[in-house]
Amino acid sequence: MKCFVKVFAISFIFFVLLFSGVLIAIFEKVEKAIESHEAVILVDGKEDVEEKNNTIKISFAGDCTIGYDERSSYAYSLPFVLEKQNNNYGYFFEKVKPVFEKDDLTIVNLENPFTTSIKRRDKQFCFKGELSYANILRAGSIEMVNIANNHIYDYSKEGFLDTIQILKNANIYYSGENYIAYYEVRDITIASIGYRGWSTYIKPNVSRDIKKAKEKADIVLVSFHWGDENKNYPNDVQKNLGRFAIDEGADIVVGHHPHVIQGIEKYKGKYIVYSLGNFCFGGNKNPRDKDTFIFQGEFTVIDKKITKIQGNIIPCSISSVNNINNYQPTILEGDEKQRVLNRIYDYSNKLKYGISPREI
Repeated sequence: MKCFVKVFAISFIFFVLLFSGVLIAIFEKVEKAIESHEAVILVDGKEDVEEKNNTIKISFAGDCTIGYDERSSYAYSLPFVLEKQNNNYGYFFEKVKPVFEKDDLTIVNLENPFTTSIKRRDKQFCFKGELSYANILRAGSIEMVNIANNHIYDYSKEGFLDTIQILKNANIYYSGENYIAYYEVRDITIASIGYRGWSTYIKPNVSRDIKKAKEKADIVLVSFHWGDENKNYPNDVQKNLGRFAIDEGADIVVGHHPHVIQGIEKYKGKYIVYSLGNFCFGGNKNPRDKDTFIFQGEFTVIDKKITKIQGNIIPCSISSVNNINNYQPTILEGDEKQRVLNRIYDYSNKLKYGISPREI
């Protein structure tokens, strides 16, 4: 009898320890997911692996001028800061790299050429960066750039071609200016298209390119460099083009150029992010408005079809300090995070299809 009781007691203790271990494992998984802001779906105690493996997370950020205007003073310019950081290319995106490293693709708007050209165009502001500055993008876990904007030709065609070559050498994908980028993630193909969206006259090109992209891609991204500078609301051209792109088959539309943030629409179940604002912006040493954000789109693709699109806003500042632009975008927390979220929701609320907090 004593032997039986002893065996029973040992078995009971073993069962309790085993059950506790399972619970601890589950709680650890849930806690880890909460910390990373990811949803956990449990089916009979197991994560829904199929949906997770078929969900693609893409991060979008705004205007990145990785250089400066050589007619302005060198002091406190982006190259000046790089020199003070002992040419540490990782400095500029180190505060947001933890976000970019965990996604499947990061896209920013590259607002300058990387070039040795001296053929400066005759305009007020012309930006350029050294050829080596492409390493700043790589160090920041940025895999793709939009090059359709009003500064990519600041140093003429020579500067543009230098940029294309250096991006290729750095293994950074690029879209815009008649280039469609295709990017593969776990057998899912992503296409990225970019335009300078000053007029609705580009609609035939948008329609043609989206149709072409959809022949190969499961997810189609469209970037527009558009809008009015320093305006927090999209103009009629922006709204017209953005909704048109969705009508033609784009799965998300993101915009930049105003240098300030604008609202977001959810049109036919798909997001139109009208302006992301500046990001790593070497074009201004101390802009008055330093608010910006990263927009993340999560696309669940089952059998080559998108079954779900979920958006996420990550409020940021273009600088890690308030008194100057140190070209180091930084994620905001607490009251500052909520303040920027409130701005985005306020701007969105005035749009026909504007998002509300419950839609993010």
